[in-house]
Amino acid sequence: MPYLFLKDFHSLLRWIVILACFWALIRVWSGFFWSAEWTKKDQRAGLVFTSILNLQLIIGVVLYGLSPITHAAMANFGAAMKDGILRFFAVEHLAGMILAAVVAQAGYSISKRAITDRARFLTAGVAYSAAGLIILASIPWPFMKYGRPLFPTFGG
Repeated sequence: MPYLFLKDFHSLLRWIVILACFWALIRVWSGFFWSAEWTKKDQRAGLVFTSILNLQLIIGVVLYGLSPITHAAMANFGAAMKDGILRFFAVEHLAGMILAAVVAQAGYSISKRAITDRARFLTAGVAYSAAGLIILASIPWPFMKYGRPLFPTFGG
């Protein structure tokens, strides 16, 4: 039961991660292109994005340990690597999301130390853009063979 609830919550939280990423991207790229001054709102957008992404990652790691898909993959890892669905959930999804969280967090941390506002915007913009693309590529979208619904059913 906790697995199903966490899986559905994780699925719902993806939309908050995507929205937070989009908000952060709008803030940093508009600041970069308009040569704006870096403000607390710009830093807060990055903080919200990275914090929600980190929460999503923690929930995902817990799910990884509880998942029957992961258990099946670990039972015969060699065979799982030949199965696209098992490989996606056992390796690709987790690796992609860890990489996205590291890239976003690094961009947030480095941008805080940048000397100029333009450098802050550029550093954050590149990192958040890369993280966003990795996130989008690592989500099991419904049109993929291993896809999940766009919205959770919460037990249904």
